[in-house]
Amino acid sequence: MKLVKLNVRKGLVKSVIKSYSDLVVLQYIVEKEDNLTAYSRRKISVGKSQEIKTIKIGLEVEKIELTETSLDVTGKIVYSSDENVPLHKYHTLILRKGMGFVLRKNKLMNFQVNMLKKAVESSPKVFICVYEIGYALFYNMSDYRIHKKMELRKDVSGKRFSNDSRKDFLSRLSDLIKEEYKKKYTAFVIAGKALDNDELKKEYLKGLNIDYENVSYADTGLRELLSKDSINSALSKAKLSIQRNLMEEYLLAISRNDERYVYGSSKVKEALNKKNAVQAITSKEYLLNNKEIIEKLDESGCNLVLFDENDDSLTQLSGFGGIIVKFTNT
Repeated sequence: MKLVKLNVRKGLVKSVIKSYSDLVVLQYIVEKEDNLTAYSRRKISVGKSQEIKTIKIGLEVEKIELTETSLDVTGKIVYSSDENVPLHKYHTLILRKGMGFVLRKNKLMNFQVNMLKKAVESSPKVFICVYEIGYALFYNMSDYRIHKKMELRKDVSGKRFSNDSRKDFLSRLSDLIKEEYKKKYTAFVIAGKALDNDELKKEYLKGLNIDYENVSYADTGLRELLSKDSINSALSKAKLSIQRNLMEEYLLAISRNDERYVYGSSKVKEALNKKNAVQAITSKEYLLNNKEIIEKLDESGCNLVLFDENDDSLTQLSGFGGIIVKFTNT
C-alpha cells in the first residue's frame, strides 16, 4: 500500500491500493458512517440523454464487502464532482488494485493505524522460478513489482534430452534455488512441467517450503502464473502458516490450563478489569461485531492478530467464541 497521507488525530487516510492484500487490510479499516471518496463510473442523466462518466464520488459508508477482486463499499452519495449526480442516492465504490482513495473517520484505532503502516512497510518479497529442461528464468517481486533476476541455460541436446543432461540441469537448477531459499522471501514459487516439478520436489528440494505450479514453457511461464493468480495464492499460504502456528500455541496453553489465556466475550471483559492484555487472536466476524471489546483491547495497547484465512485454525478459533486473549500473570 502506498500511504500518501495519514493524520491519526483527524482520522484521515489518503492512500493508493497496490495489491489484493491491501484490500484485505482495508476491510478492517473502512467502517459504517465513515466518509470514503474515490473515482467511480456512474450513469448520468443530462436532459433526455444518459451517459456513463468517471467522476469523483464521496459516500457515507453503510456496507462493506470483500470479493475475490475488489472491496465494494456502498453508501449514500455526500459529494460528487459532477453537478448532475444527485446527492443522497446510493452508490457503490469498487476499490481495486491501482486505485487511490481518501477515507475520513471519526476515530482511527491503534490496531488500524498499525495495520496501515505494516501494509506500507512490509511489501511481500516473492521468489519465482519458471523453467523447462535446459532453460530457467528467475524473478523476484518486491514493492509489488516483478523484476527479472537471472536466467540459466544448459545444452541438453541429444536423444530427447539424455538422462545425464537432464540430471545435470536439474542439479544446477536446484543449487541456484537453494541459494535463493536462504534469503528471506515471503513466498517461494517454482513453475514447470508437472513431471519435472515432481522430480525436483522428491529428489533435489526435499523438505523445502515451496509452492509448485504447472506451466508449459519457461518464456511464457510468468504470464501463465499471473493469469492463474498463483502469486497471491502463495502469499495466502504463507500467511496461513503463521495463523496455524499461532493457533497451535494458544490451544496448547489452554490445554495446560494456563490462566493467562482467556476466551469468550464475558470472560475477556472480566479479565480486562484485572489484568493487562498482551495479545489477542480474533476472527473477522468477532472484530466487526464486538466493537466495544475491541476498542478496550486496542486502548490497552494489546496486539490484535486477525485470522482471515479460512481453514481449520479459524474454525477452532470460532469454537472459542471468535477471540482468545493472552494476558500477563498479574
